[in-house]
Amino acid sequence: MSHTITIEEIVSKTTDLPTIPAAAIKVMRETQNPDSSAATIARILVTDQALSARVLRLANSAYYGLVRKVTDLQDAVVILGMKSVKNLALVASTYPWMQRPITGYCLGPEQMWQHAFGAAVGAQLVARISKKAPEDVAFTAGLLHDIGKVALSVWLENKVGAILLYAGREGLSFDEAERRILGYDHCQVGFHLATEWNLPEEVAHAALWHHDPDKAKEDQFIVDCVHVGDYICSSMGFGLGGDGLLYKFSENSLERLGLKPEDLDQITDEFVIRYEEYESLFQELAA
Repeated sequence: MSHTITIEEIVSKTTDLPTIPAAAIKVMRETQNPDSSAATIARILVTDQALSARVLRLANSAYYGLVRKVTDLQDAVVILGMKSVKNLALVASTYPWMQRPITGYCLGPEQMWQHAFGAAVGAQLVARISKKAPEDVAFTAGLLHDIGKVALSVWLENKVGAILLYAGREGLSFDEAERRILGYDHCQVGFHLATEWNLPEEVAHAALWHHDPDKAKEDQFIVDCVHVGDYICSSMGFGLGGDGLLYKFSENSLERLGLKPEDLDQITDEFVIRYEEYESLFQELAA
């Protein structure tokens, strides 16, 4: 492989690049529309039968503990709320490809998924506690923050050892080492993919700046929530790949969110509880 491959080429030439179903992306956009209703969300989901079936299965999982079985999408939206259903649609549409091994980053089966989901749970908690960003948007942005890795993995297959050695020797974080060796990093590839897929801007900006939150010019609070959520999830050891321990944390993110370092302990404790509760959802996904 020549090291001159561009981000555009990565996105256009990676053969089994995942996609997010159009219905899930429409639901993401529709939940941001103040006039949307349970009926409009259900109408979008119904256009994708496989996605609808998975959303209903998740809605009926032990996690939500509903008293009666929900068989109608509109009911599911009314009972669980639009934003919960949006997150379920995303979880249902990303799990199939996020649970595959991402070998370029030394991530075994399920590890990418555990990390993405952990960052989503972490970002959502940070948003809730700081009250600086919408929780559902923080969750979405956290879930998708590392999509660049999925695209880059194929091209990194033989390079990851060299990047790690170089990062260790130079005392760099993994994304810095990627930039020095490739000329760009998984964050930039993620931004490119998010834009290509027409994902909301907050999601694209979180993918771009989650390792460098001080450089974000837009959607600062979402970027900060994802940065802190990603850090918590990494420090707990969820889905650590080759780049796991080289994480530079920005204290400024905490400051902007109005949080103190000791709040991190509280968030971390709560994170562990929330993540364990979600395990019942994973069982449904894997079924």
